[in-house]
Amino acid sequence: MLKSFDLKENNIIFDKKSNIIFEDSSIIVVNKPFGMLSCQDKKKIDKDLYTIIEEYTNCKELAIINRLDRGVGGIVVFSKNNKTTTILTEYMKNHNFEKNYLAIVCGIAKDEDRLINFIMKNQRQNISKIVNKNSSGAKEAILSYKKMKQIEIDNQIYSLVDINLETGRHHQIRVQMSNVNLPLYNDIKYNKNIRKKLGNGNIGLFCYKMCFNHPIKNDYLEFTISPKSEEMFKEFYN
Repeated sequence: MLKSFDLKENNIIFDKKSNIIFEDSSIIVVNKPFGMLSCQDKKKIDKDLYTIIEEYTNCKELAIINRLDRGVGGIVVFSKNNKTTTILTEYMKNHNFEKNYLAIVCGIAKDEDRLINFIMKNQRQNISKIVNKNSSGAKEAILSYKKMKQIEIDNQIYSLVDINLETGRHHQIRVQMSNVNLPLYNDIKYNKNIRKKLGNGNIGLFCYKMCFNHPIKNDYLEFTISPKSEEMFKEFYN
């Protein structure tokens, strides 16, 4: 039985009714709360999503298929057995997952745009940067977006954009949007203009849609959720 997990200092609550989107014998699809780690870090202090799902399923072959940064919320997919893990990992490798994000960016976004860059990850510093195509370790990164809404708060303009992620690179959305002068809300790592985080400190990024074929049944699956209850996103739904 999955118990509610309440990290009161960060207002993080996880329970079966509100956070498990779909479950069968092969996969489990979860809404990861903002502020929660996807997997355990080196400090091993904070409760992480993987551990919670592992305790709930009591599954020895549990695997996490996609991860979200601590300050990011949204859909995370788990596999319950090695066969399913192999299939879903191949889906990821071949870009057979359709992933859409809602992002709050600082500035006036275009009505729509498509960004193509090459990204290289710095493993030691846990950051990525835009590099030349011929740079060693460079990987192509592609995303497209459409602007949904624009608001102004305390003389700062924010745009809500719907992002279709065509490739899955480390910190891809955060890096690419920052590169076109549209850094994400509260993203200190890639927004040099932010000296300290606002509100609850979470980043303005939410994986709201995930589509893929079921790894065993081959049925087309589409999952869509909303970040309306998250602090900053509320401003766009008023």
